[in-house]
Amino acid sequence: MSISFFNVLFSATVTRVSSCPLTLTPSEIVVKFGDPILINCSTSATDVEGMGWEAPFGGTGFERPPVVTWRVEKLEEWTPSPSCYATLVDGSQCTVSPLIAVYKTPDFVSVSDMGHVPMVEGREHDLKCDVISVAPVQILTVKWYRGNETVLTETFNESTAIPVNASSTLKISTQRDYNGLTFRCEAELHLGPKGPKFLPNTSSPPYTAVVLCKISTHEVLQGENVTLSCSADSNPPSNIRWIYTAAVNSNVTTEGQQKTISITGITSANAGIYICVAENEAGRNTRFVSLVIKGMITFWRTVMEMYKEK
Repeated sequence: MSISFFNVLFSATVTRVSSCPLTLTPSEIVVKFGDPILINCSTSATDVEGMGWEAPFGGTGFERPPVVTWRVEKLEEWTPSPSCYATLVDGSQCTVSPLIAVYKTPDFVSVSDMGHVPMVEGREHDLKCDVISVAPVQILTVKWYRGNETVLTETFNESTAIPVNASSTLKISTQRDYNGLTFRCEAELHLGPKGPKFLPNTSSPPYTAVVLCKISTHEVLQGENVTLSCSADSNPPSNIRWIYTAAVNSNVTTEGQQKTISITGITSANAGIYICVAENEAGRNTRFVSLVIKGMITFWRTVMEMYKEK
């Protein structure tokens, strides 16, 4: 990775005459924009009369061997091009140039909803990750996470040394189980073995999914006894709970991995949405059930028809 990193960023290689007795320490360096940088140019040859650094900034005068240092307290150039030269006693001169890779971590990373519409179960939904002001983009990797699971990794083919904005799109086939899950993206800079020990990375704030789910509707007659059961076959075992409006004629019982709502003599107070949630360390599943009383529907339809006739 480091080879391609340097080759992409620099079209020039080290300019060096085969007999040029100069050594750069380091000869290749990765530095963050705005950080200090220091490179020594040294020689052990006895026929070097003098040496120095030529550079747009941080250059030196003609100095006596064996060492001359190029030092910049705050590197603010995207393509620095210093070169160390040596003048030999025979009047000839040779130069050697280091390879310097300058990088910048993003100003910020964020996730947004591309369509600005709600997530709906069974439909495709797009999320966008914006990476603002990063350099160089060709070493950027964007990783998408659903919860703690990596769901997409994307790299970039652009070739530029200056900061740019980058974006990545995650296409989601929306499931009801995604409701309440968090999505985030992370920008990593792969700087190779010459770079920092730990990959520079910037993560977006979490985006919490709100999924509109299709509801299973059950029509029952008023006065009937109704049983709603919810179970989960999972490892580790799930914590199961019902979310609903309790009534005096409803009762919840638990048997193993099944939780049941029993309604005796259903009335209008029992009509509505019942939500079963099964959750463990691996994730969460949600199911929705709508209880509708047939007698009430018939009654209101009759009222409406009478109203229309008038």
